Amino acid sequence: MAEHEDGAKGVSRRNFLRGAGVGAVAVAGVGVMTHATAATGDSCKTAGCDYDVVVIGGGFAGVTAARDSRKNGYKTLLLEARNRLGGRTFTSEFDGHKVEMGGTWIHQAQPFVWAEKERYGLELQETPVSSAALTNEEYVVKVGNTTHKLAGEQLLPLLAAFDAFYSEARQVWDRPYDAQHTWKEIIQRDKRTAKQRLDELKLDPVQRVAVDSFVSATSHAPLDQTSYVDMLRWWALAGWNLQGFNDAVVRYKLKDGTIGLINKMIEDGKPQVRLSTPVKKIEDKGDHTVITTQSGEKIVAASVIIALPMNVLPNVEFSPALDPALIEAGKQKHSGAGIKFYIKAKGGFTKMAKINAMAESSYPVSLVMAHYVSDDHTLFVAFGNDPSKIDIYDTQAVQAILEPLFPGIQVEGTYGYEWTLDPYSLGTYATYKPEWFEKYYAHFQKDRGRILFGQGDHGEGWRGSIDGAIGAGTRAALRAKELLG
Repeated sequence: MAEHEDGAKGVSRRNFLRGAGVGAVAVAGVGVMTHATAATGDSCKTAGCDYDVVVIGGGFAGVTAARDSRKNGYKTLLLEARNRLGGRTFTSEFDGHKVEMGGTWIHQAQPFVWAEKERYGLELQETPVSSAALTNEEYVVKVGNTTHKLAGEQLLPLLAAFDAFYSEARQVWDRPYDAQHTWKEIIQRDKRTAKQRLDELKLDPVQRVAVDSFVSATSHAPLDQTSYVDMLRWWALAGWNLQGFNDAVVRYKLKDGTIGLINKMIEDGKPQVRLSTPVKKIEDKGDHTVITTQSGEKIVAASVIIALPMNVLPNVEFSPALDPALIEAGKQKHSGAGIKFYIKAKGGFTKMAKINAMAESSYPVSLVMAHYVSDDHTLFVAFGNDPSKIDIYDTQAVQAILEPLFPGIQVEGTYGYEWTLDPYSLGTYATYKPEWFEKYYAHFQKDRGRILFGQGDHGEGWRGSIDGAIGAGTRAALRAKELLG
């Protein structure tokens, strides 16, 4: 075993980041594919250009935009800074389990990703943490030093608490794919934090912790940094109730992992793909664009699609300069900066496969869910809103944190990825901060000349998710087609 930089036993965080695909040298990964050359006969339609379309960023938004642009008949290049595709999705393995370090779950309520699943005939796996009904679920709620176990009808007060917190969701997001439809309602609440909403509710201690835990895990951020309006959006997308939310957000995952879908999309479109190629500068010259890589290479293209996480956008130079509001938001960073990791515990541990442990958001982990249960071991997935509160590779520290939630638990191993340390993400999925709708919403995803934006962090519907990224890439490729003719 390697050592942490602080000397603790475990996998070095820096080395793990390097091996996971942020270094300069490509390494083998689960199902990773590269296409160094284009399909036979691929030629640029735009005179004087190396490519018709260059896509910057190899997450789901970028891969979708590259596939669609290539299928639209354009010579297309996909540039990715890491040594793998997938962006903030990353399929890996932990003690024989295929696990996702980032984005994981999909659902029929998410139209873009579900259409891709159907298009390629991909199989699903159902995780045990959720179903459309709560009848066989158990919730463990830690209030102070006391742990409460709730199941069956005991869960009704929790449902009432969630309904109270999200009671304005239908009014504010009557059409969750159309913010303008209820823009007045959104702006009226835009300055409010999720914590302010929680504080005004008259909840008992168990109800308060449950809502605090749930919202913190959803936002991947402290509640005082989370937009209340953004949390209402999630609730509306999932059908305005807890059962719908659990079903839509944590039930189904791809059997072959997110990389399985990435590979299918690349195989289908066959764009050129270059890994380990960070971009330094993008210039719009009026009738063409010039992309300069960190190594100094210049690539001439008729158009560029930006599919980078918003937090890294300020690290790329643009000429002409981008909208100052985009750079300002990128420097502020969205509030999604939490931690997700897996825990292997000895024994089946619980007869209830669908078990959820909740703690207040100030606790190192606010939500822990069973991910796999057998007689031999239980695999949990845990969420916290601040990676600095826990060393996820210190099994003794994790043991101490989980013991109050699951007395008698024996932690055998842990595995995770800190996206806030990854220079090509600088955060997890995008959760908006208070006031962001009024300040920035009109500035996001606005094309400028030959520079088009297809970032999964922005847009309508399930933005910040795999589904939102695919939708953003799809729309960007359509606009590139309109631009190039």
